[in-house]
Order: sequence, then C-alpha cells, then structure tokens
Amino acid sequence: MKTIFTFLFLIYLGSSIFAQTPVQVITGADYANEVYYNFENDTLKSSPRNSWDIAFATNQMSASILANNGAGVMLYSYPGGTIDDWSTVDTTGVEMTPLYNSIEDWELGAFNDATDTSNIFDYGWGVYNMSTHNVDGDSIFIIKLTNGDFKKLAIIQKNSIQNQWTFQYADLNGENDTTVTVDVDDYAESEFLYYSVVNDSVVGQEPDERWQLLFTRYYDYNIPYYVTGVLANKGVQVQQVNGVSQEAFVDYNTSLSNDTLSSIGSDWKTFNMSTFQYEVASDVVYFVQDTVGTDDAIWKLYFTGFGGSSTGIYSFVKMKMEVTGIKTISERNLAIYPNPASSEINVIHDFSGDTEITIYNISGQPVFKTTSMQNSGLNKQVVNVSSLPSGIYSLMLRSGNDVKSVKFLKE
Repeated sequence: MKTIFTFLFLIYLGSSIFAQTPVQVITGADYANEVYYNFENDTLKSSPRNSWDIAFATNQMSASILANNGAGVMLYSYPGGTIDDWSTVDTTGVEMTPLYNSIEDWELGAFNDATDTSNIFDYGWGVYNMSTHNVDGDSIFIIKLTNGDFKKLAIIQKNSIQNQWTFQYADLNGENDTTVTVDVDDYAESEFLYYSVVNDSVVGQEPDERWQLLFTRYYDYNIPYYVTGVLANKGVQVQQVNGVSQEAFVDYNTSLSNDTLSSIGSDWKTFNMSTFQYEVASDVVYFVQDTVGTDDAIWKLYFTGFGGSSTGIYSFVKMKMEVTGIKTISERNLAIYPNPASSEINVIHDFSGDTEITIYNISGQPVFKTTSMQNSGLNKQVVNVSSLPSGIYSLMLRSGNDVKSVKFLKE
C-alpha cells in the first residue's frame, strides 16, 4: 500500500501580518550541503549533499526508495534478467535507461520509476505479497555512486511487519558482494533512512525535528536539467501566487494549495546570460502550511536573492500569518491502488458511517465527489477516474471528524 497522508481542515476566522523577517539559507559553494529548514526555528541541519547514495522510506506503509540524483548518483534498470540472475550480470554493450526521483511525490523514488503500471502490486523494484504483506524484490539495478564507481544492486525485501529493508550490492564483476538489513524504526524521526554504499554505512542526513523545506539540488525531468531549489516535506501544502506585490499581498486561499514536493521548486529564479547573475522573480509569493506538524500557522515566503554556485545562499523573507483554526488528524487507514491509474482506482479504508470521497486537482479544485454508507472494518470502494485529465490528484476521504488524504497519478 502507498503511504497515507494527513489532511488539514482549516476554519479560517481571520488573519493579520506579523513581522516580515529576512532570512538566509546557506548551502555553500557548489551547493555542497542540503539544508533542512523549519519556519519557527530556521535552519535545523546542514548535511553534505554527497554523503549518501540511496534512501529508504521509514513509513511502514511505504515502498519508496530514493537515489541521490542531486549528487550525481545515476540509477539504471538492468534489462538482462531478474534478481535470480544476480550472479550472471553482464553490462557489456547493454543500453540502460536512467531512472529518477519524482519531483511530484516522495512516494515515487528513482527505484519506483521502473514500476509496471499493469500490475497493481508492483513497486518498480519488487512486488507486494498479499500473504506475507512484504514487498519481495524482483529486479536488478546498476548504480553509479557519488564517488563515480558502478555497482550492481538489488532490493531483496521490505519486511512490512518488522519495518526492515534488506538489500544487496556488489562490484559489476561480482566481487565485494554485500547484503545489508536495516531497521528503519530506529530512524522513525526521519522521513527516510539514508545509506552510503560508498562507505557501507547508514548516514544521519535529516534532523530529528520536523522540517518543512529542503534546500537542495535535484534533477528536473520536465526541463530536463539538474537544478537547485526548494522541496517541501510530506504533508506540507504550498500555494503559489504570481503577479502580486510581494510585501503587501496576504490574500491566501488554502483550497488552492497542493502538496506537490516541488511546488516551490527552482523556477522562482532565472540565470541572466548577459550579466552571469541570477535574477529572482519580484512578483511571486508562496504560502506554506505544515499539515502534520504541531503548528497550524501559514507562512508567507518570497525570495529576494540567490547567490548561485559561488556561495549557495538563498535569500528570502518569511512572515507568519495569524490564523485561528483546528486540525482534524485521523488515525484511520487509507490507501489506493493502482497508482498510477488509468481508468479506475480502488480505495481501501476503515472509515465507517456516512463517508465522502472528494478528488482535487493540483490547483486544489474539486473534480469529483461521491458519498456512501460504509460498514465498520476494512472497506473497498471503486472510483472511475477515466474522465480525468492526466496529472497529480489528491483524494480526500471524510467521515464525521475523521479525515485522510492520499495522492495519486492519473496517466
């Protein structure tokens, strides 16, 4: 099952402007560091960008695995066989397509980029076993590490009950064969467990505290190009407003927010080839809200400068909006499959009573709604999405005060 996201219902009673505070986040020359940022506490941690190669989701219901694309890690799906062919891997003359982390959803890491969409239980690197509830690896990958070395690599299993990952890597000729099992519950405060194949060790990349923004380098396949920018943590909602006064504009609308991880991204700046300097958009404002943290606040953010590779300094202004509201955080379960979907999605949940399903597009507009009466226990509802345009959607399930939301991709 895909990971479950918490959704925020906000009762908006009024807002006023707090102080506008100038901020600098420093990633260093050549963007050497990744910086984890919290609006209340500013920079929480600055970690070397090239300290890890792969990262495993710590959420028990997640099968996402990242590759460190921003530090030059390249992942390829080996077309010469399945995991059973581990001992006979031969890359001579083999053409391989690179795999990249999604810039829409943290649940779609580079290892998930090879997902067979015709199989609802496929996660790209392995297949969900309905009997054991584990995901069993079935694929071999070729990976270029942060130090430039190439390895063959396979994810053997995600043990969902014990929340453990087991994986294997070796030189292309089979030497230095290593099998590792990591218990991600030991790193539950982080969204991902980071591992350096180069150094054969777990890396403490994230801070223990809740962060909202990550200042980093990543591959934007829509350009396609490597970019430096800002990614939002899971559960962080962002509304972008263009063509306004950055200092004066405060008329945010939470219904237009979305939790696409690159909602802020990199396009708030452009490089001027005449001056060889970065220019920052002077009429773009972002409103950011953390729906799973302990603070209901909506923060206004706009950029005022970018130092480029010489300093890696992001300059921006933050402002806390005064909001009176409530959160409804449900402990119930919600998952959907297949994801990506083409015609139908199966909504699996344990909501009961009068239940409402609403689907929102990336602009926060409702595009589908249905209500039904559900029994206690595990329920399955089938929703036809064939008429929806291709794109990222959020499905929200509500019953009384219980609310959950999960994202899916419509192909």
